[in-house]
Amino acid sequence: MKNRTRKVVGLIAALSVVGSGLSLANPASAVSNLTIWADKGTLDTIKSRVQAWDTANAAYTVTIVERDFGTVREVLKTAVPKGQGPDILAGAAHDWIGNLVAANVLLPIDANLPPNFKDDFVPGALQAMKYNGKYYGVPGWTENIAILRNVKKAPKRVTSVNNIKDGELGINYDATNSDPYHMYPFQSMFSAPVFKTYSSGANKGDWSNVVGMGGTNGAKFAKWLATKGTKFFGPPSNAKILCDFLNPTKTTTVKGKKVTTGAIKYWVTGAWNINAIESGAGGCKTGLKIGSGYAIDPLPTGPTGTKAQQFLGIRGYLMVASGPNNVTNVPGAVDLMRFMSSEATQFSLYDNFNKTPANKAALLRAKVNPVIKGFADAANTVPMPNSPAMAAAWTIWGKAQTRIIQGKEKNPELAWSNMVKALQTTINKTK
Repeated sequence: MKNRTRKVVGLIAALSVVGSGLSLANPASAVSNLTIWADKGTLDTIKSRVQAWDTANAAYTVTIVERDFGTVREVLKTAVPKGQGPDILAGAAHDWIGNLVAANVLLPIDANLPPNFKDDFVPGALQAMKYNGKYYGVPGWTENIAILRNVKKAPKRVTSVNNIKDGELGINYDATNSDPYHMYPFQSMFSAPVFKTYSSGANKGDWSNVVGMGGTNGAKFAKWLATKGTKFFGPPSNAKILCDFLNPTKTTTVKGKKVTTGAIKYWVTGAWNINAIESGAGGCKTGLKIGSGYAIDPLPTGPTGTKAQQFLGIRGYLMVASGPNNVTNVPGAVDLMRFMSSEATQFSLYDNFNKTPANKAALLRAKVNPVIKGFADAANTVPMPNSPAMAAAWTIWGKAQTRIIQGKEKNPELAWSNMVKALQTTINKTK
């Protein structure tokens, strides 16, 4: 074991984690430093495991530099051409990949991965790190939404969307831009995927650049959205979902009108709201306990029995095209990235930071936690698209969606068709 003085990197908002070595086939030719960029949350999460890799290897010094999650992509695009980027971008959202590949700041790592590497991960996790047939990183942890249920209001799981009554559902969506991420399970009930997928070749199973939510299926979904409207999905930007989900149903008379509160039985959301549910945040009643108070269920089937799909989100580790001094230490970086995707590391990140592992073996162990198990068992996921055009796509898609829900489109099928055309035009310009 090495004794090495821990150093503070002389950068604003930067933290140094001592790195040590890596046994390579040709260590004499290896670069002795590895640099990782990470946001504050990721830095705190991965620090101890990077140090573990450090202790086990003796050829590299690893420096983790803190970067803001919201701005790191643009900073990377400026830094890489100057040879001032990192070797690894850690904690990156997988849907950044297309945008970063288009900016020429990432390197593919296919040649450094064993043939059976994908078998280590939950379905779709490694695929999410792929763009145009090439892998640019490895998965770290996952997230997906499910349908949460207040068990006292709804003792049994709801298996069909037809069995959810108006006013019983909570879902977050904005008055202007909606939230296609949270709404996607309902859209998938109509077999109207955001994009079509490749049927063969190196891209088989990956999203294509052809919008897939048009045609007859898309029109049916648009009509259903309009029919359900705000009476089913609730008002947009509803800040009362948490309290309404937690509190018992109560009907009172206010100024001569009956007002029902606490009617929400089901909430389409993710693990980010679990703490609020369990603590009763927001001035609501005392929180609920999993099992006795709330349950995490698979999403119900659609109006005609089609199984819903939700998006899979991945936070992972990406290989940067040009690290410090115009050099990326690919062999060392890949070895560290694979260490971070291993069962031991991913279980450690769950055990210490409650991250849901992308590694199958680690996830199996983590399922002793009923929240992790609930979201994992509820997953019928497809990777969220990582096309460079997605930033614009979310907006175009969401604006049409929310107008239809709020009854602002007299012809919802036509409005949806026009949205699809506008989205395809944007995609074509971005390619």
